[in-house]
Amino acid sequence: MAEMDEMTKGAFQEAGNIGMGHLATSLSKMVNREVKIDIPNVEMLSLDEIISRASQGKQKSVVGIHLHLSGDATGGTLILLPKFSALSFSDLLLKKPIGTTTKIEEMQVRKLREMGVRLCSSYMRVVNEFLGINLKVGDPTLDVNMEGVADFINKEIGDLADEFIVVKGECFIPSTNSRNEFNMLFEPEASDVIMAAVMKKMMG
Repeated sequence: MAEMDEMTKGAFQEAGNIGMGHLATSLSKMVNREVKIDIPNVEMLSLDEIISRASQGKQKSVVGIHLHLSGDATGGTLILLPKFSALSFSDLLLKKPIGTTTKIEEMQVRKLREMGVRLCSSYMRVVNEFLGINLKVGDPTLDVNMEGVADFINKEIGDLADEFIVVKGECFIPSTNSRNEFNMLFEPEASDVIMAAVMKKMMG
C-alpha cells in the first residue's frame, strides 16, 4: 500500500481540522449541547481495514450514513455511529431525555439522515471555501443494522477504490458520552488536487 509523505498528510490534516470545527458547531446547534472534537487523523487505508475498524468489539458501528463526493475530486463521507451513540443522538435530535430510545425506527432514521446531510454539507462547504475547490455532496444513504454495517460500507464504497485517503475525526458530547465518527474518504488520486489547492492557499 502506498504511503503518504508528511506534506500531503499535513494538507489533508489542515482541511480536516477546519471541516471538523464547522461540523461540531453545526451539531451543537442541532442538539443544543456542547460538542467537542478530537484532532483528525489522516491515514491511507484499504477497504478491508475501514470495514474491520468499523466492526470491532463493543464499539462496532451499527448506523452508517454515506454521501458520495464528486467534482474536483472523488470519494465520499462516511458517518459511523456505535449503538449507544445512535440511540442517544436519536434522543437529542428528537428532544427527548437520554435513554428514551431503545431501537431505531422510522422517525429516528429520518432524523439521523437529516443530521448526516447537515453535518456533511457544513463540513464540505468550509473545505471547499478553504481550498478553493468544488466538491459536491450527493444524496445520503443510511443503513441501520444492530449486527454491524460492514456490508453497507462495502456496498457504498467498495466500487470506488481498493484504498482511500481517510481523514477521520470524532466529535463527542461530554454530557452523554455520545460519539460521532466522521470519515472523509478520498481516492488516492485526489492527493494531487488537495495538495495543489493547499499550496496555492499558502502562496496567497
